[in-house]
Amino acid sequence: MKTLQIGLFGLGTVGSSTVEILTSNRELLERQLGCTTQISKICVRDTGKTRSVDTSNSILTSRPEDILLDPKIDIVVEVMGGIEKSKEIIEAAFKNGKHVVSANKDLIALYGKELSELAKQNNCHFFFEAAVAGGIPILRTLQTSLTGNHIKKISGIVNGSTNYILTRMEIESLSLESIIEDAKALGYLEADPSADLDGLDAARKCAILASLGFHNLVKSDQVYVSGIRNISLEDINQAKKLGYKIKLLAIAENKDSGIVARVHPVLIAENHPLAGVQYEFNAVYVYGDYLGQTMYYGRGAGGNPTGSAIVSDIVAIGKAILSQTRPELAYASMGDKALIDIEDLDFAYYIRLVTDHDKLGQGGLIDLLDKKGLKIRSINKTNRSLEIYDLDKKYEGTDLGQNLVKVDQFVIVTERVREKAFKEAINELENISNSITVIRIEEDI
Repeated sequence: MKTLQIGLFGLGTVGSSTVEILTSNRELLERQLGCTTQISKICVRDTGKTRSVDTSNSILTSRPEDILLDPKIDIVVEVMGGIEKSKEIIEAAFKNGKHVVSANKDLIALYGKELSELAKQNNCHFFFEAAVAGGIPILRTLQTSLTGNHIKKISGIVNGSTNYILTRMEIESLSLESIIEDAKALGYLEADPSADLDGLDAARKCAILASLGFHNLVKSDQVYVSGIRNISLEDINQAKKLGYKIKLLAIAENKDSGIVARVHPVLIAENHPLAGVQYEFNAVYVYGDYLGQTMYYGRGAGGNPTGSAIVSDIVAIGKAILSQTRPELAYASMGDKALIDIEDLDFAYYIRLVTDHDKLGQGGLIDLLDKKGLKIRSINKTNRSLEIYDLDKKYEGTDLGQNLVKVDQFVIVTERVREKAFKEAINELENISNSITVIRIEEDI
């Protein structure tokens, strides 16, 4: 019986879970594959470091060539993270005839097509299911189960960290800032949380989903992106009153005129399936021309979900090796549709406008918006008391004492309007307000 030899780069959280799954489920994998699996070498920076999994020191190495140049190793698993060094490792693996499994979304979003072409040149398989949505098998679903459909739209919660934060804000009435440190302690956020909070992580995943779903190359720097830093507890509460929830969505659309790829907070109807996705869970909503709507749900991050996806790729490659199946590459046959600018799309908008007390009447605001071409679906004016020291701008008007000031707050929902026209109109509101929050309403999901 053949033994499938595996070389692993990286032994952090994901690498350790991968080793644990391969070890614990060895008999199950053997029955599925018809061969045994063996981790032959693990490349790490520090071979003397204490590990969370039991590995023999004899298989640890700090020399990449011990894996890349070993003719017995069939599959290279890259879970070390980063871009340039990982790219070098994967390129060397292909050039030495080794198949590759990667969980590296940053790398795939930038170089997925280039690496796929190199894999093809060397007759190698290249799988990266774990790069998007952790344990949810969404990439393989797009490439196999849904191939009889033109995929028209993909919408999803693909960043568990921000979904965890937004869920706790809603359920526990906490501010974003108060949750960040908890999220770091639980491992949902890195020490520098920018990639998550600013939407960059989700944008990379959006690029991969759009590329594979639409067979049209989309790179992460082509994705419109805006994060959740400006979402306040007040916005969460106001959205709830309006029948919405706030989610950070990755949205890709395949239109006749081009491809849309965007990541930003949205107001989504509270009865939509994506609105019910809570905490660190992910979900991807796919619309195909004949299948209609389907949704894929599960844990989107963490060692075990990601490790599970990696092992599924190892099994898929193992079966292909044994059956001598020709490599089928994810980034093959990419089209060249242009990307549509978000300014050329239509949205309804949620606007929360805060002004000095009695500075602006509701009727005057409606007239102002109407002159700018914005039609109002609903508007509500309330008074609020805000702490002076929490304000970004100086407020005039009624001083309530104890460092409090009375302000007027308008919550407005507009009819659908072209984004470019909306931006021009909103500039006028910025001139008369102390603070303004704008969130798109996602109605065609």
